[in-house]
Amino acid sequence: MVSARHVLATSLALLASLASCTGTLTETVDDAGSDVSLPALPGCGGQGRSRCVASVSIGDGFGCAALGDGTAWCWGRNDESQLGYESSDLCPERLSGGQTRAVACHAYPLQVSGLSGVTSLSAGGAHACAVLRTGEALCWGGNTRGQLGNASTLPSRAPALVAGLRGVAMVAAGARHTCAVTHERRVYCWGANDRGQLGVETSPHACGSSAASEPCARAPVLVPFLSEVVEVVAGDAHTCARGAGGQVWCWGTNVDGQLGAGTAGEEPSPTPRPVRLGASMLRGVVALAAGGEHTCATRDDGAVLCWGRHDRGQLGVAVPERFEPCAHACVTSAVPIVGFEGDASADDDASVGDAATDDIDAAVDDDVPRGDAGRDAAEAAVDVGVDNGLPPAPTAVAVSAGGAFSCLALSDRTVRCWGTNRAYELGSGRVNEGGATMQTVIASPGSAATNPLQGVSGVASGASTTCAVLTDRSVRCWGSNELGALGVGDLSERNGPVAMTW
Repeated sequence: MVSARHVLATSLALLASLASCTGTLTETVDDAGSDVSLPALPGCGGQGRSRCVASVSIGDGFGCAALGDGTAWCWGRNDESQLGYESSDLCPERLSGGQTRAVACHAYPLQVSGLSGVTSLSAGGAHACAVLRTGEALCWGGNTRGQLGNASTLPSRAPALVAGLRGVAMVAAGARHTCAVTHERRVYCWGANDRGQLGVETSPHACGSSAASEPCARAPVLVPFLSEVVEVVAGDAHTCARGAGGQVWCWGTNVDGQLGAGTAGEEPSPTPRPVRLGASMLRGVVALAAGGEHTCATRDDGAVLCWGRHDRGQLGVAVPERFEPCAHACVTSAVPIVGFEGDASADDDASVGDAATDDIDAAVDDDVPRGDAGRDAAEAAVDVGVDNGLPPAPTAVAVSAGGAFSCLALSDRTVRCWGTNRAYELGSGRVNEGGATMQTVIASPGSAATNPLQGVSGVASGASTTCAVLTDRSVRCWGSNELGALGVGDLSERNGPVAMTW
C-alpha cells in the first residue's frame, strides 16, 4: 500500500488471451451480442476468471490479482511497467493547476506473462512482486532504488527473480522497497533505505542518479534482531513485522508516529533497527496492515488498533487537539478504533504477552523510549460514532490500510471504511472529506447505505482504491478510477463498488 497516484479494449482481446486455457466451458457474450464459449480455469470449480480470484493487492494507481490457476493479472497505471506487460493505451492523469498528462495504462486486467504457480502477490508504489509455489519471488516494474531485488536498478517489464532468495513464504511491496518472510521465519528486505525502511543501519549500495543518490540495497539483506516472524507489511517508508507469538516490530520513518513506539519525528534520524512495540496493547496480534503513513493491527480478542498519521481520520478515533512532535495530526501509540476495543481490561496488564519476549527483543526495546502522549490524546476524545445505525460486527475478519484511509472486513461479510473520501475511497456512495467515523460500503453505485456490500471474505486497499474478494471468488472495487485503477475497462468514476471486468 502506498502514496497517492493512480482505453477501452474489446472483449476480443480478452478472448484471445484465453486460448491456452483448458477445462469445462462457461458462457459469455461478445461485443456483437452472440454467445461465446470460454474455457473455465483449473481449480476454479468450472467458473471463469471472474470467479477465480485467490487474492488481490492494490498499489499506487494499479492492482494485481492471483487467480486459482496460479496466474497473475494486473490493471491500471503502467508508466513504469508495473503491470508486467506492455500497453499502448494512454490515460489522462490530473496534475496540479488543472493540467493533465498522458500516462500509459490498461483499464482492465491482463495476464502477467512468464508467471505460473503464483500463490500470493503484492503491489507497491510502481512495482509488484509474486511468490511462487517453488518458494521463489519475482518482481517487475519500477526499479530506481533496487526494489525489484535483482541486483539492478533498471526497470523490468518481465518478472525478474529476486537474487539469492529462496523459500519465500510471503512478500510485501512498499513505495520503493520490498520485504519478504521466508519459511525459516526470517525477514529480508531490499530497495530504498533512505528512511531506514530496510531495517539495517548500513546500506550496501547507493542508488539513483549521481546528483540524487540514496542508500539502498539492490538485493535482499537480512533484517537483524528478528526471529519467528510470520508476516511483514510495508508502507511508504516504514515496515512492520508480526511474530508467531503475536508480537510486533516496526522500523523506518517515524515522522508521523507510524512505528507506534510512543514517539514521533526523525531527530536525530529515522529508526533503521526493529523496535518491539508495547506488549500490553499489541498482544495476540493476528494480522497487520500498513498504509501510506499509518499502521493497523487486529488482535485475537477482536480488537482493531491503529497508529500513525491521522490528518484525514484514517485511524478511526477522534483527532487529538495536540499532536507534537508529529508533522501532521497523529497518534504515536496503538489505540483501538471505536466499536472494536476487544478485551480492554487486559490492556493495562503490562505482563500480558511478556512470555513471547526474548533476550533479542529486550535488547531492541531498550534503545527506544516510549510514551503515552499519543495514546492519551486519542483516548481523551474517543467519542466517534458509527453512522447509519448499523451495529458493529463482533469480529474483525481483515483490516486494510490505504493512502489516507482504512477498511475493515467484518464477520457478517460486510465492509466498513474510514478516513479520506475525496475519491469515493469509503465506498459509501458519497464523496466528501470523510473522517474518523466508520461508513458502511454499499452494494453498488447508487445503493442506499442500508444496502451494504455482502459476501466479503477479504479486503485490500491501495493509494485511493480498495478491492474486496467475495466468497464466490469474484472481486468488487471502489475508490479512484483514474488510470483504470478499478479494472472495469473504462475511466468513469463510480460512487460504489463495481465488478471487475475480465
